[in-house]
Amino acid sequence: MDDVNSRLEQGQQGNGGPKINPDEQRLYLGTFRERVVAAVKESKADDSQVQEELKARMQNWPNTTLLIDQDACGDAYINYLQMAVSTNHPYTLLSDFERTTQTSDPYAVVLAAKSAVNQESIDL
Repeated sequence: MDDVNSRLEQGQQGNGGPKINPDEQRLYLGTFRERVVAAVKESKADDSQVQEELKARMQNWPNTTLLIDQDACGDAYINYLQMAVSTNHPYTLLSDFERTTQTSDPYAVVLAAKSAVNQESIDL
Protein backbone atom coordinates (compact mmCIF):
# COMPACT_ATOMS: atom_id res chain seq x y z
CA MET A 1 0.00 0.00 0.00
CA ASP A 2 2.91 2.36 0.70
CA ASP A 3 4.16 1.91 -2.88
CA VAL A 4 0.78 2.93 -4.32
CA ASN A 5 0.57 5.97 -2.05
CA SER A 6 4.13 6.95 -2.92
CA ARG A 7 3.39 6.80 -6.66
CA LEU A 8 0.18 8.80 -6.26
CA GLU A 9 2.03 11.42 -4.25
CA GLN A 10 4.77 11.68 -6.90
CA GLY A 11 2.14 12.04 -9.63
CA GLN A 12 0.44 14.86 -7.74
CA GLN A 13 3.76 16.66 -7.34
CA GLY A 14 4.16 16.69 -11.10
CA ASN A 15 7.42 14.79 -11.34
CA GLY A 16 5.84 11.85 -13.15
CA GLY A 17 7.06 9.21 -10.76
CA PRO A 18 10.20 7.13 -10.85
CA LYS A 19 12.31 7.19 -14.00
CA ILE A 20 13.79 4.24 -15.80
CA ASN A 21 17.61 4.34 -15.69
CA PRO A 22 17.89 7.89 -14.31
CA ASP A 23 21.73 7.81 -14.34
CA GLU A 24 21.73 6.89 -18.02
CA GLN A 25 19.28 9.68 -18.78
CA ARG A 26 21.43 12.20 -16.91
CA LEU A 27 24.49 11.08 -18.85
CA TYR A 28 22.78 11.48 -22.23
CA LEU A 29 20.94 14.76 -21.50
CA GLY A 30 17.58 13.22 -20.75
CA THR A 31 17.49 10.37 -23.24
CA PHE A 32 18.63 6.75 -23.40
CA ARG A 33 21.93 5.57 -24.91
CA GLU A 34 20.08 3.41 -27.45
CA ARG A 35 18.52 6.55 -28.99
CA VAL A 36 21.76 8.53 -29.36
CA VAL A 37 22.98 9.07 -32.93
CA ALA A 38 25.92 11.33 -32.04
CA ALA A 39 27.26 13.11 -28.97
CA VAL A 40 29.76 15.84 -28.22
CA LYS A 41 31.64 15.96 -24.93
CA GLU A 42 32.06 19.23 -23.05
CA SER A 43 35.79 19.31 -23.84
CA LYS A 44 35.10 19.23 -27.60
CA ALA A 45 32.09 21.56 -27.77
CA ASP A 46 34.18 24.44 -29.19
CA ASP A 47 35.93 22.30 -31.82
CA SER A 48 34.81 23.45 -35.31
CA GLN A 49 35.68 20.08 -36.89
CA VAL A 50 33.47 18.29 -34.36
CA GLN A 51 30.69 20.76 -35.11
CA GLU A 52 31.00 20.01 -38.85
CA GLU A 53 30.88 16.26 -38.15
CA LEU A 54 27.73 16.75 -36.09
CA LYS A 55 26.12 18.82 -38.84
CA ALA A 56 26.84 16.02 -41.33
CA ARG A 57 25.21 13.49 -39.00
CA MET A 58 22.21 15.79 -38.62
CA GLN A 59 21.81 15.93 -42.40
CA ASN A 60 21.92 12.12 -42.53
CA TRP A 61 19.44 11.79 -39.66
CA PRO A 62 16.62 14.27 -40.35
CA ASN A 63 14.13 12.84 -37.82
CA THR A 64 16.20 13.51 -34.73
CA THR A 65 16.30 16.13 -31.99
CA LEU A 66 19.32 18.09 -30.81
CA LEU A 67 19.72 18.28 -27.02
CA ILE A 68 22.00 21.17 -26.02
CA ASP A 69 23.32 21.73 -22.50
CA GLN A 70 23.97 25.47 -22.50
CA ASP A 71 26.16 25.33 -19.41
CA ALA A 72 28.40 22.58 -20.79
CA CYS A 73 28.68 24.23 -24.24
CA GLY A 74 29.53 27.68 -23.02
CA ASP A 75 29.37 30.25 -25.83
CA ALA A 76 29.41 27.46 -28.45
CA TYR A 77 25.76 26.67 -27.71
CA ILE A 78 24.82 29.39 -30.22
CA ASN A 79 26.60 27.44 -32.99
CA TYR A 80 24.59 24.33 -32.14
CA LEU A 81 21.37 26.31 -31.98
CA GLN A 82 22.04 27.80 -35.43
CA MET A 83 22.91 24.34 -36.73
CA ALA A 84 19.57 22.97 -35.55
CA VAL A 85 17.68 25.86 -37.14
CA SER A 86 19.57 25.60 -40.46
CA THR A 87 18.92 21.84 -40.72
CA ASN A 88 15.29 22.11 -39.54
CA HIS A 89 15.90 19.97 -36.47
CA PRO A 90 13.88 20.38 -33.32
CA TYR A 91 16.08 21.21 -30.36
CA THR A 92 15.92 21.42 -26.60
CA LEU A 93 18.05 23.89 -24.67
CA LEU A 94 18.95 22.66 -21.21
CA SER A 95 20.36 24.80 -18.44
CA ASP A 96 21.07 23.86 -14.87
CA PHE A 97 20.85 20.27 -16.08
CA GLU A 98 21.48 17.74 -13.33
CA ARG A 99 25.01 16.59 -14.07
CA THR A 100 26.02 12.99 -13.90
CA THR A 101 28.70 12.09 -11.42
CA GLN A 102 29.89 9.26 -13.66
CA THR A 103 32.25 11.33 -15.76
CA SER A 104 34.51 14.35 -15.52
CA ASP A 105 33.83 15.26 -19.19
CA PRO A 106 30.03 15.11 -19.60
CA TYR A 107 28.14 15.33 -22.86
CA ALA A 108 27.30 18.87 -23.94
CA VAL A 109 25.31 18.04 -27.08
CA VAL A 110 23.36 14.91 -28.00
CA LEU A 111 21.63 14.12 -31.29
CA ALA A 112 18.82 11.73 -30.39
CA ALA A 113 16.17 9.75 -32.22
CA LYS A 114 12.66 9.12 -30.89
CA SER A 115 13.28 5.38 -30.73
CA ALA A 116 16.24 3.03 -30.49
CA VAL A 117 18.90 3.29 -33.23
CA ASN A 118 21.70 1.50 -31.36
CA GLN A 119 24.61 3.38 -32.95
CA GLU A 120 27.85 1.65 -32.02
CA SER A 121 30.00 4.78 -32.08
CA ILE A 122 28.43 8.03 -30.90
CA ASP A 123 31.34 10.18 -29.73
CA LEU A 124 32.49 12.87 -32.13
